[in-house]
Amino acid sequence: MVVSVAMLTLTLGATASASARGTTAFSPALASTDSHHTIVVYPNGVNDTADIQAAFNACVSYGSGCTVQLVKGTYYTEQIAVYGFEGSFVGAGQGRTVIQALPNLPDPNPAYNTATVPFWAGNPTGAAGSNPWPDLFTFVGGTFSISRMTINEPYANPLTSPGWFSLFSSYIAYTTALFSVILVTGDEAANAAITQLTINGAGGDLTIPLGTPSTFNLDASIVYEGMFLPAGWSDPFVDQIPVSGVFSLTDSVIYWSESAFYFENLLDATVVVSSNSISSTPAPEFVDVSNSQLYFVGNSFTNIMFGGAIIGAQSYDKTNLLPSTVYVVGNYIAANWEGSGIVFFDYGPAEGIPATLSAVDTGNTIVSDNSCECYTEAVSDVIVDDVLESGVVSGNTIIGGGGGVFVYSASAVVSGNYILGAYDGVYLWNANNTHVTGNVVKDSVQYGIALTNDSSYDVVAHNLVKNSGVYDLYWDETGTGNVWTHNICSTSSPPGLC
Repeated sequence: MVVSVAMLTLTLGATASASARGTTAFSPALASTDSHHTIVVYPNGVNDTADIQAAFNACVSYGSGCTVQLVKGTYYTEQIAVYGFEGSFVGAGQGRTVIQALPNLPDPNPAYNTATVPFWAGNPTGAAGSNPWPDLFTFVGGTFSISRMTINEPYANPLTSPGWFSLFSSYIAYTTALFSVILVTGDEAANAAITQLTINGAGGDLTIPLGTPSTFNLDASIVYEGMFLPAGWSDPFVDQIPVSGVFSLTDSVIYWSESAFYFENLLDATVVVSSNSISSTPAPEFVDVSNSQLYFVGNSFTNIMFGGAIIGAQSYDKTNLLPSTVYVVGNYIAANWEGSGIVFFDYGPAEGIPATLSAVDTGNTIVSDNSCECYTEAVSDVIVDDVLESGVVSGNTIIGGGGGVFVYSASAVVSGNYILGAYDGVYLWNANNTHVTGNVVKDSVQYGIALTNDSSYDVVAHNLVKNSGVYDLYWDETGTGNVWTHNICSTSSPPGLC
């Protein structure tokens, strides 16, 4: 059955604006083969919030298999909140169906917008409700797809003043940026597939530190995160209920947000991010995933100016996590300024608990542009595996003036990588039981391969290391049980490592 939003007041009592034009559309073929509902929303040129919200409300009432269909044109909207959607949200194509946020979006309820009580302490509502979250679309629970549209946020300050109070460490203050364009959450489970989407942000009041020439009006573009709080909560992060399910982001284009995608507080989840083009976004990231698998495959990341193309932080807020694995395979990453490529941390050992994050980074091409001469070793490491349960860094091509492969206290395998022009090709800092084998490392500014700060029981074997600025192979003579064998190089400290 195909209906328009204008019909909803007759069929379901839903509210729709009088300007919603559209008549009953009937297709004999559809009627004879498919009993699912399609609700068509036409743009009214002014404010389409009520029409789109009514279409979602109707679809939820119809049950599974319902489609909210947007035609070609531009839709203007404020915040929309959807509960238990079991269907499809479809446009006419990227650049053909355009959703544009209206300016001066409503702020969260002041009662849920303080330094100790966040906006997610109250249930999300649409713009007309009592607690509009700072997300253009909030989906709670359900199993659904979103496809074939463009979403624009052109305003530097989308929310009215004071905005929403951010509790995140980067900026503890009110901000008028949006938290996200699309947020998928739930008190237990949510499943979503997003494909063929274009998201455009703009400059704003989220300022990237360390002198990078960028600000953003979007904290994140697409978020999949468990955010609901139980009764009697005390810590707005530690007490969040995790979300489970399957989430995918594919064949999409994202420009100009602090995080193109953000995943946090997941349990028993599978996330697939594949074949996307992402630019001018410093920190697509995940935080605190438990018994979950994340796959980042075949994406293009360009103009990464701060943070990294893919960042993971385990045991950041929670310490009861189960082992999880992230796979980063076949991506192209171009970083500049203080930008890095792939950066993973597991803070568990610092809290006295075992690491729970394992990482596999393979077949990626990472190019660093140091023309700004603003890199330092501390911020420019292209691949970081920090205190992981295990790490595999293999078959990557790393080119340019950034860092190479930095391993800190991880049982890692670093093999078969081609590393050209890095500050240090492979740098082990207090790293134990790591194998560095079969790599080609050339033209490093300082060291080709270095073992430092009590790195122990590591194997450095069968590597070709040439033209390093200080030493091809370097060991600071701390740590024990290291093996250097069958490496081809010219210089080493102490002598004899080649």
